Amino acid sequence: MNEKKLERTRRHRAQLASLVRGRLRVKLHPESRAPHLMEEIQRRLQSREGIHEVRVNPLTGSVTVNYDHERYGTTGILGLLEDLDVIVESTVAGEHPPTGGFIAAIDDLNARIYGATGVPVDLKIAMPLTFVAAGIWSIGKKGLMIEALPGWLFLWLAFDMFVKLHPSHPGLDMARD
Repeated sequence: MNEKKLERTRRHRAQLASLVRGRLRVKLHPESRAPHLMEEIQRRLQSREGIHEVRVNPLTGSVTVNYDHERYGTTGILGLLEDLDVIVESTVAGEHPPTGGFIAAIDDLNARIYGATGVPVDLKIAMPLTFVAAGIWSIGKKGLMIEALPGWLFLWLAFDMFVKLHPSHPGLDMARD
């Protein structure tokens, strides 16, 4: 296997330097700052729809991406970098960015549906509503069904799913302060 091919398949580590709505900046670790590699990352990111601008600096290892937040979101843009084998390991404050789990998968699926159809879909709302509909249908068709899988269980699952898919609410956060 030649050296160029090894470099393409190698994971490149980066640290999240800043993240604001629609703009992300990561700093590649020193071993991943080769000018041709950074130009390749820039070229591949700029070829994606919804990416407005990509700036790279091989001296500092900085990659700044201005993007459509409605299309990608934080998880989506981190996923794009991961698709390019750039793994964002931590933030400046030492916290880990949201890179996995159920909510990240839902966000990624929302972005993929939007990218494929151009229709903004929020599965964080659609999935609980599906369980609400199933619960109401089940109760209407068979009653409360205490002896079998009850319709109210679908309603509880819908509520529970909604709460877990929306972990922070601005109003509640203000009440804690």
